[in-house]
Amino acid sequence: MWSTHLFGVSFFDLYVYFMIYSFLGWLMESIYVSVKTKDLVNRGFLSGPFCPIYGTGALLIVLTLTPVVKNLLLLFLGGFLIATVVEYLIGAALEKLFHATWWDYSKMPFNIKGRVCLERSAEWGLLSVFMMRVLQPAIVNITNAIPRTWGEWLGTILLAYLVVDSTITVLNVLRLNEKLATLSEAHAVLREKLENTKFYGTRKEIVARFESMTAMEMLRDWKERLDEQQEEIEQMWTEERLRWEYLMNDIREKMEYRMRALTKMDRTQQRLLRAFPDLRSLSFNDELKAWKRELKERKKGNNKEDVSE
Repeated sequence: MWSTHLFGVSFFDLYVYFMIYSFLGWLMESIYVSVKTKDLVNRGFLSGPFCPIYGTGALLIVLTLTPVVKNLLLLFLGGFLIATVVEYLIGAALEKLFHATWWDYSKMPFNIKGRVCLERSAEWGLLSVFMMRVLQPAIVNITNAIPRTWGEWLGTILLAYLVVDSTITVLNVLRLNEKLATLSEAHAVLREKLENTKFYGTRKEIVARFESMTAMEMLRDWKERLDEQQEEIEQMWTEERLRWEYLMNDIREKMEYRMRALTKMDRTQQRLLRAFPDLRSLSFNDELKAWKRELKERKKGNNKEDVSE
């Protein structure tokens, strides 16, 4: 397998190029997002330090633009075109597979469906020139210096790791979509039940509170209103009181479930939300926003605890 050639380059060499550029892409993205958010972020779809989209784009650029490596204009235009097509297709594929947009250029001028934009494509073109003129010769030397036997063993291990990492990440994203769907259903039921109580004056008030408050804040607000209504409830006839108690217990269960669902998230899902701040669900974006707000509030609470200690 490793000795198979494609366009005159062995599969082993192409694989090494892919892994190195995937790592460099992850490093560049992580530094950029960490500086932008002022927080250490592991940027990338996978949990490990690799961004396959960079490795894929780099391989295509190496295979197609090597014959014109001395022509700066063709390098720029070729990198511009190849990187744009790769980013667009992968963005579209991720939207189709996971019903979510992972990055959004819709506010940038000359964008196409928010997946690509002129400014970013120009940056890819410049990066392609730098890659082919500076990085690729050095990476070729590194690849040639790797002992083939040890390199093939290490390559096989890394390939297995990528398969496992990809599988775990995909499963976590699918579970995240399932949680968002369940949260959306619970959200709708809870809102309907709250409309049948006297805790909130109008439907408009309920909608406003659901959109502006985290689950933790909503639960505290609801409990405060419950305490205020307790005296009035105790004066009701037994049958009416039982009906209200049943309704309130039902609301309590659904609110607490919503709170548990929002606060319970495995590390991979938390990392993905932090790594892709522009992540938007095409079906359940309101719940995704609520989840992000809850995580943000929890992080603030943890920071306050660390400071107080």
